[in-house]
Amino acid sequence: MENWGLVTYREVALLCDQATVSAVQKQRICTVITHELAHQWFGNLVTMEWWDDLWLNEGFANWMQTFAADQLHPEWNIWESYVGTEQQRALQLDALRSSHPIQVPIKHAHEVEEVFDAISYCKGGSVVRMIYAVLGQEKFQAGLRLYFDRHQYGNTDTTDLWKAWSDVSGKPIGNMMNSWTEQMGFPVLKVLQDPLEGEGQGTVEVEQSWFLADGSSESGDADKSWFTPVFMGSDTGTSPVVFMEPPQKKQRLDCSSCAKSASWMKLNMGQHVPMRVLYPPTMLSRLATNMLALPVEDRIGVLSDAYALTKSGALDPMQLVRLLDGFRGETNDKVWSELNAALGGLDKIIRQGLSAETSKAFCAFASALVMPAFSQVGWEVAEGDDDNKKKLRSTLASCLSKYCCKEPSVTAAAMQRFKAFVASPADSAVLSADVRSAVLSIAMQSEGSDALFEQLSAAHDAVNDGAVRIHIYSAMGEAPTESLKKKSLDWALSGAVRSQDLIYTPMSMATSGKEGADLIFAWMQQEYNQIYERLGKTSMILFQHMVRVSGAGFVTTEKAGELEAFWKGTASHKMVAKTLCQTVEAIHSNAKFVKRLQDSEVAKAEAWPK
Repeated sequence: MENWGLVTYREVALLCDQATVSAVQKQRICTVITHELAHQWFGNLVTMEWWDDLWLNEGFANWMQTFAADQLHPEWNIWESYVGTEQQRALQLDALRSSHPIQVPIKHAHEVEEVFDAISYCKGGSVVRMIYAVLGQEKFQAGLRLYFDRHQYGNTDTTDLWKAWSDVSGKPIGNMMNSWTEQMGFPVLKVLQDPLEGEGQGTVEVEQSWFLADGSSESGDADKSWFTPVFMGSDTGTSPVVFMEPPQKKQRLDCSSCAKSASWMKLNMGQHVPMRVLYPPTMLSRLATNMLALPVEDRIGVLSDAYALTKSGALDPMQLVRLLDGFRGETNDKVWSELNAALGGLDKIIRQGLSAETSKAFCAFASALVMPAFSQVGWEVAEGDDDNKKKLRSTLASCLSKYCCKEPSVTAAAMQRFKAFVASPADSAVLSADVRSAVLSIAMQSEGSDALFEQLSAAHDAVNDGAVRIHIYSAMGEAPTESLKKKSLDWALSGAVRSQDLIYTPMSMATSGKEGADLIFAWMQQEYNQIYERLGKTSMILFQHMVRVSGAGFVTTEKAGELEAFWKGTASHKMVAKTLCQTVEAIHSNAKFVKRLQDSEVAKAEAWPK
């Protein structure tokens, strides 16, 4: 908590042993600290006038935590991570009709906690990153200095910030930014013709529209537009930023400085703008063929856009499969994090919506991507491994636990390390923190038993490291039998687990498959009163996470209806109404995705590359 002069932290977000901490946790600690320190300026020195402008605090701290961490640790390349984590969290939530603007009207006190979400934090940070790219560091910094000088020890609203940047840059910043902060959602830019085909004229024609995760369209949707900066690049260079200005929806943009003699071309180069781009098949095919030649941020952007556009129905699912196949040989840890997310999203839909034969073919395809990459990093930390390679090992090990846990060599290696861990859980040298979560998960999936449960429970009590305990909670959620699943949930509510950590086991279980999803919803209904007592009365933000967890594994309209009916019947409904709407809408979007895949070529097992 960013109290002025006395920032307070959970131990796991502040303390670590440098010799044993995982690369993921080390970076998390760094960005939590830089985030809270940033609030000494954005929130304390200058404070928003009212909760409508919460993003002035949280959006700026979200951006500054990354900027500061990058200055402290440039070797982490943390802006690459930002594109795959913070920006994607913003886009996923903001693609729902139940989203809200960055500047959200707050009329009642109980509404405040519901806007401490990915819009205020991650979309807020993403639009700050966009302004930085448009203005450049010198003007951006000068504008902030002027803002602080004018308003120190006072209160502001968003227009005060726009005015400071406008005054130092001479640009109409307010005109551009109002479309991003005062209306919810974001655009998808559809490229109407391939500028690299035919004779070419050094231009590319694009059309913008409101992007929605489920691909739906209602009256009035076409009225929305954004003042959009467009950055373009190719293997031969980049073009100066150009702008699409409302009310124009269709525009021809100059790309002559990067299109000539190019092998591929990409819009939103650098992923500076929180939007999606839809390419014609020829452009996407060229990007897939040359994928490993693109900068890291752009590989992440192309993949995340393709997945979201496939889910919305705008892109043929086979184009996504061919794009994924273009990542064979990928070795960047940030790109693998995005691959993990895309494969995980497909896995959830395919396992519940398509045939067992197709699910098996998909897992074989995913395994063929993962196993060669993991063989290059192995289970053990090698001398000279930097934090990026440690993160890559961690992500790939997580993929092993999802798609390769039945491989005899994988199971044997994981069980060997699991046995060493439970024999001496407090000895951090026994099991690398980077693979610990995957090892515990594979052990639970492959040999889940009461005896193994007791070993994990004993290990939990023997350690003081919060990060180790969180990995144990997640592994408990992977329990393979109904009886062991229930035992894990009973244990989570027994008092052994602190309230702030209660979410980890049910979240892991809810996303482990249909059985886990059904069980968590039943558990939530049965234990509602106890969960509300432990979380709702102390932290409504934590309790709202439990609403998301209760529907996290569902992919059918029927389950969306059941979930909505249950929560609307609880006393806490008004306090979680927005979170519930978002959760239900996400389930409906998944249900549409199931139908799209069922009707596509990817429903056939033979469609998946070997």
